[in-house]
Amino acid sequence: MPRNRAQDEFTKPTGTVIGRGFTIHAARFTCADSESMRIDGTVVGNIDIDGVLNLSETGRVEGDILCGSTRIAGRVNGNIYCRNAIHLAATADVTGNITTTNLIIDEGAIFLGTCQTHVTPEEAAAY
Repeated sequence: MPRNRAQDEFTKPTGTVIGRGFTIHAARFTCADSESMRIDGTVVGNIDIDGVLNLSETGRVEGDILCGSTRIAGRVNGNIYCRNAIHLAATADVTGNITTTNLIIDEGAIFLGTCQTHVTPEEAAAY
């Protein structure tokens, strides 16, 4: 089966890693270039990244996320605003609202909130 572009984004090499066991407390955490980021630890605060955010099974975010694309396998307590695809893996646990152009939810994922998916990338980024 051919892979789509959104799936390919999640397998690119990662530019920044927040390792397991690390907790970052920040009012706002930003990454202005298009590099990807993987979170295996915990971020308490908002995240703003132009590229791809990969939240592993051990990753936790307590705050809002604004990103290009994201794959979530861990826990998020906050709203997610995504210009492209959001993929909630089977182990994802998301409490908050989602605004995106494309949402993929694997069986077993937990999502408590509302979702708005019929928006353009520009509208999703404006939130």
